[in-house]
Amino acid sequence: MTSKRNLGPVLALTGAGVAVAAVIAGFIAVGGPGDARERRLDDLAMNRVAQAIAIAQCAFNARGAAPASMEEARKVRSASPNPGDPAPFCGGDQQPNDRITAADQPAMPGDVTYRAADATHVHVCSNFRRAVTGRAAPENDIPLGDVYPQLRGSHPAGIHCFDIELVKGNNPASHKDHTTIIQ
Repeated sequence: MTSKRNLGPVLALTGAGVAVAAVIAGFIAVGGPGDARERRLDDLAMNRVAQAIAIAQCAFNARGAAPASMEEARKVRSASPNPGDPAPFCGGDQQPNDRITAADQPAMPGDVTYRAADATHVHVCSNFRRAVTGRAAPENDIPLGDVYPQLRGSHPAGIHCFDIELVKGNNPASHKDHTTIIQ
């Protein structure tokens, strides 16, 4: 007499093993929830870098020299787009970002430091959680990446600085990828 084996438990365990392996492979390939969080927080840090550069560029356009600090830059009035309207302040109606400070090195991940290197160059640094090996596609959402291509480049995890040359007449607010920066 031939007996039939019950393959149900074996198939169930094999299926569960395959599912677990697929989930693990997915986390290895694209990263887990922690990796996604770090990417999002680094995107916020890059937005802060772009915000500091945009405010400095606005003040540079108005005065012809890089502002010594973000506080000084925010006090500068930019050219009014409509004659007769009061000229807005650089930085617009954005609240000062306490994550952008005047120091040589950002203290914590996500912090940004700003300083004028000379009359036409600024030094903006951030502390990134993850390394980026490049953002080759121009359609990648990097604020001001079309104005300052070095923002699309690679950077290591940890502290990285961008040396930006401010160019008279450059208006970051008029470019397609300029975004309002969140605090």
